Amino acid sequence: MKACKLTCHKKLCPNPFLIKDLALALLILVFINGCGGSQPHVADNPASQRFLDMTRKWLIPQDYSPIMATFLRADQNEFSDLVVLNELKPGKPQLQTFLNREGKSFTQKEMGKWIDQLKGPILSFAATDLNRDGVDDLALVMQKSGKLSTKILFNNRKGYFYGKNNEGSYPLRNGIDKVVAGDFDQDGDKDLFYFGQKVIDAEGKIAAKQTYLLINKGDGKMEDLTALLIPRLPAGISDVSIADYDGDGVVDIFLVYRKGQNRILINNGVGRFEDRTASHLPRIIDDSEHADWADFDGDGDNDLLVVNRSINKHYRAYPRETTYFLENRGGAHFKKRSHKMLPRYPSYKVYLLDANGNTKPDALILTSKGVYYLQGRGRWGFTNETERRLPRFRFFKEMTFADANKDGFLDLFALSPTPGRNRIWLNRFD
Repeated sequence: MKACKLTCHKKLCPNPFLIKDLALALLILVFINGCGGSQPHVADNPASQRFLDMTRKWLIPQDYSPIMATFLRADQNEFSDLVVLNELKPGKPQLQTFLNREGKSFTQKEMGKWIDQLKGPILSFAATDLNRDGVDDLALVMQKSGKLSTKILFNNRKGYFYGKNNEGSYPLRNGIDKVVAGDFDQDGDKDLFYFGQKVIDAEGKIAAKQTYLLINKGDGKMEDLTALLIPRLPAGISDVSIADYDGDGVVDIFLVYRKGQNRILINNGVGRFEDRTASHLPRIIDDSEHADWADFDGDGDNDLLVVNRSINKHYRAYPRETTYFLENRGGAHFKKRSHKMLPRYPSYKVYLLDANGNTKPDALILTSKGVYYLQGRGRWGFTNETERRLPRFRFFKEMTFADANKDGFLDLFALSPTPGRNRIWLNRFD
């Protein structure tokens, strides 16, 4: 879920009748600071919300083929910048940084010689602050001479990325091609979680450990604790959704599987995960692509929306069902919840956010027929606002979100499978 205020559990909020006024004021300040000033807030007129295509004004070049992109903080100003990973082509950079010019446009910036000198293709990356200096660093998944590794590049706080001598490079097993960041051991440092659809061991067999966990020991120094903290898992992981699902204040991991049963790993509070799939998830065999989380019914527990290419007919609630909710009944015990408002086409990505500022989670779902925009009305209620509130061109393979112009509402950058059709959409109320 891309809106901090919608994920703060009610049961964790302070009771004003039990604490003094001064303490309450301090807690409110801490809460606001934790959620971040750039997070979405309540809109004066949610009914007027729409996304506006501002690609030309923001000067996004279209002469490249992006694989993935993410907003990040590349320098010390308050505006969100953009990093794009392109297909590997001779004479062209794989990674590009675009600095945000006061919420009005992007300007491309050279990322430094370390990026230029990298050998072999970059498969994916994560952007996160690994050394707590206030700007985002990069964790790259790379392939060189048939071998996989991850490379940590630190940010000099001006958007120039560099590697530390004899540090920041770690081998990966073949088959790993994605990485996400999260604080898995609850120490305040961002850790790194790697995965792939078919991870193999040194003998060419399916590895017992289908993921790889690097724990941040401080200042960006990482330690491989996979064997200690991660259970054995079957192959087939296509994506993950990280959130606190059992309400204990630490993040858990929902594993998205293609052609199989999705799984859930519950954190014991200090970073050790247990596979609780059998007791916590309904049995559903499907071809899942992606999932995102939000509290749809306002009960303080994070639910899930799962999108699929297809669902085995024995597990469908109605013909051509491809997308469904997992309702959290408490303690990360989930129940399938179908909804006929959801699109009935093969779907690939879902993004949950408070787009219109009414404090209810909305959904942008990328399908084979284009983007669907469902506005939340609370307690599992939605209206289809696709035609009214989205620009005409809306065939995309991935999106990334940030408050690009600092107006308090989330904007997005969308990657298209069609060359030259990537888009910047700004969130507007008029």
